[in-house]
Amino acid sequence: MSGVLLRERGFLGGDDTSGMSFRLLGPLRVRHAGRLLDPGPPRQQALLAVLLLRPGLETGVEQLVESLWGEEPPAYAKNLIQKSVSGLRGLGVRLEWAGGGYLLDVGGADVDLYTYERLAAAGLAAVRAGDLVEAARLLEEARTMSTGPLGEGLEGPMLERERLYRQERFLADMEVRAELELELGRHRNAVPYLQYAVHKYPLRERFLWLLMLALHRSDRGNEALTLYAAQRGRLVEELGVEPGPALRTLQERLLLQDPELMVMPVLRQDG
Repeated sequence: MSGVLLRERGFLGGDDTSGMSFRLLGPLRVRHAGRLLDPGPPRQQALLAVLLLRPGLETGVEQLVESLWGEEPPAYAKNLIQKSVSGLRGLGVRLEWAGGGYLLDVGGADVDLYTYERLAAAGLAAVRAGDLVEAARLLEEARTMSTGPLGEGLEGPMLERERLYRQERFLADMEVRAELELELGRHRNAVPYLQYAVHKYPLRERFLWLLMLALHRSDRGNEALTLYAAQRGRLVEELGVEPGPALRTLQERLLLQDPELMVMPVLRQDG
């Protein structure tokens, strides 16, 4: 829910009276006036991460218990939450009890996750508006914000769910980023970016498809076919399956030197 919330509901605004910044992508970091603060023990950090994922919303104690421990919390879970709340307030985090639950007010503080979502949403909007150059710029800026898994190292059912969601959203955004490079005719620029993506996410076939096409358009068609053969060999040996239909079709068209491959659009219209 919170992923959709951040993308569609907007972000907390106002004057930055706290002078604080929060980093959720990668290990959690809290700074005040540029100085790195100790965010406390892991459970206190996890509580802060959960509240940062619910901007402007009250979060009840029972909901926090479920978010942090799931269906089998310790008997003293509520006491731990109260202790963590006190610890966060001691850091200068503006955390209030709003009747139905705790409400975190970040004011205008810098939160990297919110910035990523703002950039990614603006980039996708630029794609829909047909401004591909601006879309590529915005999505590239968003990419540089993602320095690791959300709340890396922190535990809790909600954080684990959000971590999976964020990873999928990031990869989907970066697929669009790569598609834009090809759509703009910058296939040579796309090759190193896609080589890294294929190496890091070897089972993400869309990245391999785009890399094969980028190589072909860069007069490196033999390398594209070699990549396909290597990927097919790994899939057959390790999983006992063939590459997906999109990859198989592209390989066949590469073998035939289909001239349409040089000009066909690659941006997928799937929303």
